[in-house]
Amino acid sequence: DKINIKVSGPVGQRLGAMGMQGTEIVVNGSASDDVGWLNCGAIITVLGDVTNGAHNAGAQGILYVQGGGGARCDTMTKNNPRYAPLQSWYFRDVGDSFAEFKAGGITVVCGVEPRNPDNILGYRPCVGMVGGVIYFRGPITGYSRNDVQLLPLDDEDWQWLKDNIRPYLKAVKKTKYLTTLTSNQAEWQKLVPFTPAEKAARGHGQMAMGKFRRQIWEKEVGKNGIFGDIIDHSAFSTLPYITTGKNRRQEPRWRNAMSTAPCSGACPANIPSEQRFALLRQGNEPDAVNLLLQYTPFPATVCGSVCPNMCMLACTRKAVDTPLDIKSCGKQAVQAAAPPSAPASGHKIAVIGAGIAGLSAAWHLSLQGHKIDLFEATNRLGGKLWEQIDKGKLERDTLLTELKRLKSTGINIIPETLVNPAQFERFVKEYDGIIIACGLIKKDGRGLRFLTTDIECPNGKIKVDEGGSTSNSKVYAAGDVISRALAPHGIGQGMSAAKALHASLTGTVYTPDRRPTITYEAIQTAYYPAKIDRQATAFSASTEAKRCLSCGLCRDCGLCAASCPQQAIYRQETAGGFSYQVDNKRCIGCGFCAGICPCGIWEMREVK
Repeated sequence: DKINIKVSGPVGQRLGAMGMQGTEIVVNGSASDDVGWLNCGAIITVLGDVTNGAHNAGAQGILYVQGGGGARCDTMTKNNPRYAPLQSWYFRDVGDSFAEFKAGGITVVCGVEPRNPDNILGYRPCVGMVGGVIYFRGPITGYSRNDVQLLPLDDEDWQWLKDNIRPYLKAVKKTKYLTTLTSNQAEWQKLVPFTPAEKAARGHGQMAMGKFRRQIWEKEVGKNGIFGDIIDHSAFSTLPYITTGKNRRQEPRWRNAMSTAPCSGACPANIPSEQRFALLRQGNEPDAVNLLLQYTPFPATVCGSVCPNMCMLACTRKAVDTPLDIKSCGKQAVQAAAPPSAPASGHKIAVIGAGIAGLSAAWHLSLQGHKIDLFEATNRLGGKLWEQIDKGKLERDTLLTELKRLKSTGINIIPETLVNPAQFERFVKEYDGIIIACGLIKKDGRGLRFLTTDIECPNGKIKVDEGGSTSNSKVYAAGDVISRALAPHGIGQGMSAAKALHASLTGTVYTPDRRPTITYEAIQTAYYPAKIDRQATAFSASTEAKRCLSCGLCRDCGLCAASCPQQAIYRQETAGGFSYQVDNKRCIGCGFCAGICPCGIWEMREVK
């Protein structure tokens, strides 16, 4: 139930402190210090001015002010990505030291009839600001240029402002100013904090301790500073008992790609969407599409149409706003050409059944350079996929286009061929390998009567190991013939059988991807603010790539190196890209790198 409070007369300090969701407070007049302190969701309307510290340390909720604010308003505000951001609205202006150490939330200063018409944000605003955004209209004389940047509003900012200023003006009884405040986007500007990477690029990153001591500490606090005449300077020498090397209790490990992202961990075909989005962030769309085709011949048919998209259900981004639109990313690959095949291997393989699993197996083996004969009992490829067209889940042209791509790899398709026992015995002798993917089998085993007795088929299903290998080392199986499942499972089983058979033919060992899935708790979602405007926008793969939290895969943001108090972490170029290394002679095992990493890459381990 909602709680509505109306206040008339003098108002003391900390009105609405720690207010919770469902609470609405209206003050008929001005309010004293710290109104909305530690706000947790209350909507507070002040029909007058507020004095110092308004919305100090607030995390959620809204503060509507009909007048202006005093000193240190909106300091130390927070951001909780699970909830809508904190909002603070000031009609006139604010006082000195505004938005110090602001870490989240949206502040709007309208600049109407300000007390100081030359400077509506007061003296030294935004010192130490690391999060959130400030929209303002009017002149300012300065701000902390080391912490924030002054930018014009983009279209998304402007739309949010126009949508949200209406309820504000109505609440503070200033609706007559709507046209004045929303007629000219150019009158508004915004202050947003630099990211750690941007600070480092500007030369304002982590300062070496010795340099900080000489240039800042000594000047302002130490030898030549406020305590210089009363403190023996030798007392500021480095303490010797902070341990490094083997004397540390813990040491950091850079475990890049040692875990799978929740999306790829949930995908039956193990498609590494986090790697695909990383390539898109680099502007490498061709490689991103080729990566997808290395896992499935049907990115648009299955991933983009008939799949229930377990990847999106598992996506960590849903803790911030909405999951990544991986389905639409699959649809975009419909016209992509097949990747180049490996040189001819000289091996000849029979695939029985041209359903989802059989086509997946044939696709992967063909890309490895093997000669494929694909036997199908009917006159068309695709199996159960045609049923999805009738159900309206799949467009006919999409399936036909992707089947055309599959045929372009040189697979020899032999339709209207129902394999019998004699043919199967001949296949075993003539082919280097066989994959059975002939679809759903009756409980009595009808449909598998072509098999020889040395292949185990308990309960009408072919018995296989995790690589699809049967009791005959030359024969593999995939799809409904081993277990009834969904289309993406058929893709994954066909790929596994193909990889296991390829490993056998090339004298290598097939090892399934057994990496654990990274936990949600390991990802720092606070680094990824929710979109201010959640209205539907046109799909863009590059936009989705920027939204990706890159779970378990390093984004190369440099936060670990920038935050290390000992400068013990450094970036190193490698043949395959890059890595982050630890100088154990400097590292003290503090764990800052593990605590700050957005992607869950760093792990602290006990030193043995």
